[in-house]
Formats: sequence, structure tokens, C-alpha cells
Amino acid sequence: MVQWLLTGASETQIEEALKAEYPRARSDQVMLTVQQHLAAAGSPDRDAVRGWALLSYRQLYQKLLEVGDYDGARKVIREITLLTK
Repeated sequence: MVQWLLTGASETQIEEALKAEYPRARSDQVMLTVQQHLAAAGSPDRDAVRGWALLSYRQLYQKLLEVGDYDGARKVIREITLLTK
């Protein structure tokens, strides 16, 4: 359901899709659960997000080196440096 929201579906479209795919689901409860999930996602732990970003940058750096994109790898190093200040 979150994916439906992220693709731009309206509340009405989501309710119709819920009825079609999960006819026994209570759309009001599902919508409330999704709203709560989005609210929690909007308040992430800063250290956790920073750690995720650093690990993602590391993976990106490795891929860039593999394909020989040294300028891209240099840019990733710059971004990592900015995250660690």
C-alpha cells in the first residue's frame, strides 16, 4: 500500500485496489497503519540514516572503481568526507 502512495495513487484509487485485492481488509485500518508508518519514516534516527548513507556511498564507490569511473569515485569520496564532518 505504501508503494501505491509512492507511485502517486489517490486515496480513492488505493481503497479501490484494496477492495479488489484484499476484499476482507478494512481500508480505514489499513490507511491508518500506513499513515503511522509514514509518520515514523518521517522521523528517522539521524545516526542510522548517516550510517546507511556512508555504507551506500562505499558500495557506490566500489562500483565506480569497477567500471573505471574515477571522477565519479572522487565525487563519492568528497561526499563521504562531507558526511563525516
